[in-house]
Amino acid sequence: MKNIVFFVLLCAFFIHCNSGTTLLLAEETEKTVKAASFSFVANQCRGNVWYKPGGTIINGHIDESFGDRTLWSQLMNHLKRTGGSFSVYAAEIGYMSSTNGLLSILKEEGIPLSVEMPGFTQCIPGTLLGEAEINGKPVNGVNIFSTIFRITNSENRTDPDAQGWFVTKDRMPVIPNEILFDERQPNLLPEFDAPLLATTQGTWEERKAAAKKNNGYAVSMGDYNTLLATLRQDYVDFLKVAKTKWGDKMPAIGIHWNVVAGWEWRDQKGLDDIYAKDPSYFDTADNFYAIVQKCPQYHSVQYLNDLIDVLTSAGFKPQTVYMDVDWTYDIPYITEVLKRHKEALKARDVQMGINIVEASLRDDEELYFNGTTLVRRAVSSGKPNELYENTLIAIVRFLKASGIYDKDMQMRVGSWSHRPYETGSQVDEKIAGSMAHTANEIVELLSL
Repeated sequence: MKNIVFFVLLCAFFIHCNSGTTLLLAEETEKTVKAASFSFVANQCRGNVWYKPGGTIINGHIDESFGDRTLWSQLMNHLKRTGGSFSVYAAEIGYMSSTNGLLSILKEEGIPLSVEMPGFTQCIPGTLLGEAEINGKPVNGVNIFSTIFRITNSENRTDPDAQGWFVTKDRMPVIPNEILFDERQPNLLPEFDAPLLATTQGTWEERKAAAKKNNGYAVSMGDYNTLLATLRQDYVDFLKVAKTKWGDKMPAIGIHWNVVAGWEWRDQKGLDDIYAKDPSYFDTADNFYAIVQKCPQYHSVQYLNDLIDVLTSAGFKPQTVYMDVDWTYDIPYITEVLKRHKEALKARDVQMGINIVEASLRDDEELYFNGTTLVRRAVSSGKPNELYENTLIAIVRFLKASGIYDKDMQMRVGSWSHRPYETGSQVDEKIAGSMAHTANEIVELLSL
């Protein structure tokens, strides 16, 4: 019996010491990641059991689809040629094999792995989030993988509790080439009740205090500048945990950043500036949501600059900031914001990425580019997957025609919704409307 135990332990040690297929080291592909002009994220999100838009989990597991290299060989070549990464959602890693699936393909082909983590949407301080997502530690005694992310069954996956996201199904650690933060601002900035703001009597500060909605994050109800500083520090605190864990194998840093009208409605400095110019402006409730059209302040650009400056000073300069854009609400507004971000990021030598994604359309809808702007339309006879492909191609055409796109940017093609509906071999890049087919079409359109 002892000999058997020794043999098992010896095998485990041998696998660990030869875990080149699972330990994806950032330094191996650092130049490729930095130079990337294109990247890809598949909507194989079955591991995200808490995320059910429309009431159902999105598609299947990544190894069951993109674990078959024959289904996406052209996309693979595009990623290799452009230095692009393949992104997966953190919850999916616990279902992935270290030796027989997507991870081994990426390792063999030299394609960087980017991992998108969900925790930054939560009202939890950065150090506690880092200890949880990186090391699997409880947050104030609570297993957030169970309470928030609904992962309680460890039979078919590695339970991230006590281990963190970065451990495969066969219990091997993974160090990605990039860690990608979900949005924190403006999500954790409080909203305002526009009618209450309009009708409350008192000073401007009293009116704001009465109209501010509590989002559960205690610091959000206090001073606005303190809140912004706290949210910036959360990134630093999280990354200190990651640096302690990974040391000189520390992955590159990517950040999602919202380009949405909601910034104007939650930006308290912007509201103050509007009030200072016209104290009667907010006396009419409808004026509140008309800020975007009547008097946009664009402070979100400076807030991103501030975040980058803080991260850079702390030794964690981000490599790429990925713009999460609302392509359906106000095209002139997002055009202006993207152009401002473009110049600001260039000045800080940080790559601008754009998520070529649209999650707000119905299955029978698409966006099309009419030569000037993006237009939303229903196509009753259209196939949902192909309409989604048309939408992403239209977005890229708009970016090119508007002068926003340039070849120094990174176009990150993907989906956060059920479209394209595809599992297993349905991800085949030869199928029109598949995510891989769409990505290939966009690469060709950009002539990358």
